[in-house]
Amino acid sequence: MKILTKNLLLIVFAIFGLLVGFLSIWWWYVADSLFFLNIPGMLLGEGIYVASIDLLGDPISNQAHYTIPWLLRIPQVYILASILFWGFLGLIGRLFQSLINRKIFNR
Repeated sequence: MKILTKNLLLIVFAIFGLLVGFLSIWWWYVADSLFFLNIPGMLLGEGIYVASIDLLGDPISNQAHYTIPWLLRIPQVYILASILFWGFLGLIGRLFQSLINRKIFNR
């Protein structure tokens, strides 16, 4: 239980990333544009998608989308990128929180 409360910020950010990742997919099907709450996650997802085609797939193929693993295709990559981005932001917040608590309570 102590680990859960200690890392609550990280967990909340990762769950937020998961939720806005799914909302981004829904929004992408509806509007074919960026989802406002997840602009960083969607841009990161686009970058991962393009890089995976260049590095893992066949960029000159007419069906380049299908030459990369399923998880790295759009729209699935939006969920992965959202969890990575928001989870990393939560990790940074958790580290700052730990640093602040250590400085305050070690005086």
